Amino acid sequence: MAEISVTERSAGVAGPPRFDGIDHVSVPCRDLDEGIRFYRDVLGGKMLVREDAFALFDICGARIGIGSAGCTFLEPGAEYPHLGFACNADSLIAMQGWLARCGIPTTNLWTRKGVEALMFFRDPSGNVIELFCHEGCEGAADLPRGPARGHGITVDIDAIAYSEWHLPDGFEPA
Repeated sequence: MAEISVTERSAGVAGPPRFDGIDHVSVPCRDLDEGIRFYRDVLGGKMLVREDAFALFDICGARIGIGSAGCTFLEPGAEYPHLGFACNADSLIAMQGWLARCGIPTTNLWTRKGVEALMFFRDPSGNVIELFCHEGCEGAADLPRGPARGHGITVDIDAIAYSEWHLPDGFEPA
């Protein structure tokens, strides 16, 4: 049977095909057991898959994978890539408090246009996670302002690095 070349297969295609949706995003993980505790117990993810060097979680409908083999990690000062989760104002403030109880540092809240509120933190492997509240955060107009893209000098992205964290005393994972 003759092979059909990519050129022949794409001859009648008018443009890029449409995908069905995003399946998952995977990030590097320095220690799989620690990563599982973080994404399950700190972020509240439901574990869907557990393999030797990979775990997959559902977090608010997004499938997030963590892998501990064949990985590269972010350089200091890097904001991209990062995971971004939308949340309401109450959840933003509650998560900031929950992360503090877990010993996980966060950036200050900040804004770009005085309407939304953003905050960064990292997972134990150093991957950046953003919480984005589109509107309704009290005092958003008075928060420090960042550029239209990225955080600029509004937050110190390196100040949220950490090596140790914990679940609060008395917390029992679901």
